[in-house]
Amino acid sequence: MLGLADALEDAAQAAAEAVQDFLIEFNNPPAALGGLGAAWPPVRGPFNGPNEGLDMPLAAPEVRPELPFFGMGRARYPVIGDTVTARIYLGRGNGVASPAHGSQVRCNLCPPDWAKLSLPNHAKDCCPEHTVTSQRSTEEVEAYRKANDVAVTGRDVPDPVLHIDEANFPEFLRRNIQARNPGSPVTALQTQCWPVALRGRDLVAVSSSASEENSLAYLAPAIVHVQRQPSMPRGCGPIVLVLTATQEAAQKVRVVSDVLIEGSGMRTMCLASGYAKRPQLKQLEEGAEICIATPGRLLAFMEDLKVNLRRCTYFVLDEADRMLAMGFAEHLRTVAANVRPDRQTLVWLAECTEDTQELVEKLTKDCITVSVGTVVQKYHSWRVKHIADVCEESAKEERLVSLLKDVIQDERDRMIVFVERKQTVEDLMWSVRLQGWPAVGIYGGHSEQEREWALNALSFGKVLVLVATDVAGRAINAENVRFVVNYDCPSSQDEYRRRFKYAVRTDGTGVVYTFLGRDDSRHAEDLTRFLREAKLVVPPLLQEMAKKVARR
Repeated sequence: MLGLADALEDAAQAAAEAVQDFLIEFNNPPAALGGLGAAWPPVRGPFNGPNEGLDMPLAAPEVRPELPFFGMGRARYPVIGDTVTARIYLGRGNGVASPAHGSQVRCNLCPPDWAKLSLPNHAKDCCPEHTVTSQRSTEEVEAYRKANDVAVTGRDVPDPVLHIDEANFPEFLRRNIQARNPGSPVTALQTQCWPVALRGRDLVAVSSSASEENSLAYLAPAIVHVQRQPSMPRGCGPIVLVLTATQEAAQKVRVVSDVLIEGSGMRTMCLASGYAKRPQLKQLEEGAEICIATPGRLLAFMEDLKVNLRRCTYFVLDEADRMLAMGFAEHLRTVAANVRPDRQTLVWLAECTEDTQELVEKLTKDCITVSVGTVVQKYHSWRVKHIADVCEESAKEERLVSLLKDVIQDERDRMIVFVERKQTVEDLMWSVRLQGWPAVGIYGGHSEQEREWALNALSFGKVLVLVATDVAGRAINAENVRFVVNYDCPSSQDEYRRRFKYAVRTDGTGVVYTFLGRDDSRHAEDLTRFLREAKLVVPPLLQEMAKKVARR
């Protein structure tokens, strides 16, 4: 019996791998459901279940059983550690075995008992203060910070370095930085963040500047940090781990890193969602000192025991606020728990919210905060229109369909519809599709692979409508979205702000529609206050509702 059990488990594992590698290409969904199907480019979707190979429009995972579906559906791939019930059918398209309820799929993400582990010592304070920097008076330092809108908080904040020579970087690094930006002065962000990071302190940097400037501010000290660590045998894992929100951001950071480490003998690897896993596995086998990753892909490799983070002593969260808005809070906490607790942690933010403050408190120790510029979102410069529609709950669906007919003109017009419950995602997605609009839906219970699949469908114009909950991962390129609909009213100003951002396009235009029912009057004051603080026009209906609430 043992031999049979082993054979069945091997067969299930082989089937899972075959399914993951097998893709079906389809081009022309039915016009009744696809609308603009004939003009769409081909999209590759994974093998799945009884409708494999049929011409079906894209659908969200976990759809209703009585309606047809295509793509990542109900089947789950078995993994090592799962109890698998194997069913063998004749014919094609019957799917694969699913894990039992006692699945151990996430057991490999449990953090080790750090108190019982003997960890090698590591250097944190990697660079002494330059003589020129130390000789500046307090008045000179404060005058520089004031002139450049630099605000600092924390204990024993190092003085800024006003020239690259004051940073005491190795010659190869100084040369690479200057070659990358010849003639460019050190930015205000770099002048203050470099000395903080080089002294081994935890850092929270708040800046709305370009991501490449941010990455240089933490990568240069990271390279010095790597040089100061004791040599370790191959396969011990990265010393520096940088988490980014999207695959595009990860690739940009990698490009900067590759430029900076030229001539050092160091290596960078990139573990980003949206790319094939096999080349990334090869990078892991070869090893690298610096790892740039997206949270979902990193966790996938951690689950498979392909990544060792015990050597990591320099941990960076780039665009942490964006990752939180995309639903990666649990991912970030899980990764952090698997990195040694005496690490150095650096968090980069574009804005401060209650959620980011909570994350910072959990992940950093005795941190220094550096804020550069007027760290507020420039909502007033974004020509985004806000429209409130007061209606009964029962009329929302009809209003949405009517809105789609009015505003969606071609495949370039895409919409995100935010709802509160996952059941609403399912119901609304199918209602919209049956009206002729291609749609997908995601919510927090879906896997990274399922979310990627749905988001790619939106990004590449295969579908025009995405129905989502706030907790769903939404790595969405804002350029691809013109309309945001608050089908269910956001519960707070922060939530409204997160949704609002998706309507901001590169040309500053976009429209946010908010459906308000009688039960939503309690949120009217918060939304009105948010719009006024952002110097945006308050819709008259929303203003009237807020006044009624205030008079109670």
